[in-house]
Amino acid sequence: MSSFRVRFQPVECAPQITQERGQKVPLEKPANARRRPKSKLGCRQCKEKRVKCDETYPTCLRCARRGSICSSTPRVTQWQVETRWYSSHVDTIVNRRLLQYWLERVSQTLVIDPENNPFSYPVLEYIQESPALVHIIQSVSARHEQYYSAQVARIALEERGKALMSFRTELGALKTRPLLSILTALLLGLSHGADHDMTDFGKWHLFAARMLVDQVVQDEAHPWDTDPLSRLCLGVYLYWDMGCSYLVHPNEQQELDTPSISMAVEKLGQWHHPMYGFCTELIFMLGNLGRYCRQVLHSQCRSLAREVQLEKDLYMWTVPSTHPTLMLLYESLRKHGLILLYRVCGWNGSPVNRSFEDFDLESLIYHYALETIAHLLHIPLSSNYLNFQSVPLLTAGSELKREDVDLRDDVRHRLRALYSMNRLPVNVHALELLEEIWTVRDNSGDTSSWIHHMLRKGWLLVLG
Repeated sequence: MSSFRVRFQPVECAPQITQERGQKVPLEKPANARRRPKSKLGCRQCKEKRVKCDETYPTCLRCARRGSICSSTPRVTQWQVETRWYSSHVDTIVNRRLLQYWLERVSQTLVIDPENNPFSYPVLEYIQESPALVHIIQSVSARHEQYYSAQVARIALEERGKALMSFRTELGALKTRPLLSILTALLLGLSHGADHDMTDFGKWHLFAARMLVDQVVQDEAHPWDTDPLSRLCLGVYLYWDMGCSYLVHPNEQQELDTPSISMAVEKLGQWHHPMYGFCTELIFMLGNLGRYCRQVLHSQCRSLAREVQLEKDLYMWTVPSTHPTLMLLYESLRKHGLILLYRVCGWNGSPVNRSFEDFDLESLIYHYALETIAHLLHIPLSSNYLNFQSVPLLTAGSELKREDVDLRDDVRHRLRALYSMNRLPVNVHALELLEEIWTVRDNSGDTSSWIHHMLRKGWLLVLG
């Protein structure tokens, strides 16, 4: 039986050198003097220009002033952790450097609170059971290091190939817990969604995860709601489904309004999910809304009863949190849903909220867009909540008018900061899509939704 240790060395800081008042500084340093180490936290753009970087994270001040994307480097933790488990078959496939990079950096983009992160050190308890999970973690880590560039590192492709082979084996042999397979499917989908092929969002991994989720929630012998890992996996799937709901063709869509899923959402709503907090029911609503909007865009067939229910659900949902910043994020997600519903479907008769009866449709949408952007801009760039802003930012940003010059610049800056933090190319593509939408609206007055413009381009962007 082998022992595998993950050991994180403490960061060595250069000693500070002080100078007494009046002391002369030598013109030349002694030959044997230790050279002060250069900063490793400067962004790629400043290094290429050979200029000093102020190292502000996630976007340095120079890149912010120039309006350019900042390829910054996250801070390195300054502590040491040692974890041990026993597994003869995992020892041989673990790349310790990539695993450490996952634990310290990549996993932090998946949660709203870095101090409560089951994707980090707690995941060490599970990877000994699933070689597929080990391989896909290492693949995502290798790609994240390179900002998911088109020239993918060889090791990233190799690890993803090994993950796919191991995943098929594990599903066929039924030796791995469905919950771990759900996490593997999620990361495989993330890996595809981060590709520069914007027509592949990992659809089949999403479908596989759905079958596993159904298996978990219908297993009466092992109640899922008493198991933290089960709650984690179900919430991850719901959030992933929301981000992909408007991408799946209507002929292939999998409805979530099944009795087992709906009951699970109701139970899960009582728990704080590490990925998104207390808004499980809102995530569920937005997933159903995304599917409906895609159906309308595809067939132009509407159901007024369905639209009234979707609108009512969004208006009746209240923010189940007292944390000010989290409330801003939730409100922006809720208004994103209302903007999308009105933009794709139009009026369904009269608004549920009677206070807006005097608003015409365009004025109401614009009002919600301004409120949403105001909410998002109040969230600090350094907050982990930044990672969950892309969907409402794109929805609200696409509604800005020609005269909203400053707000458009704010949206540009925030999407670039998003890319600098989580390194996902989809944020750059979202900005490109926004620029095209603004040009079309300014020149022709076309008020089509961003989903319509995205599908017309043949893109399938996984946001969120």
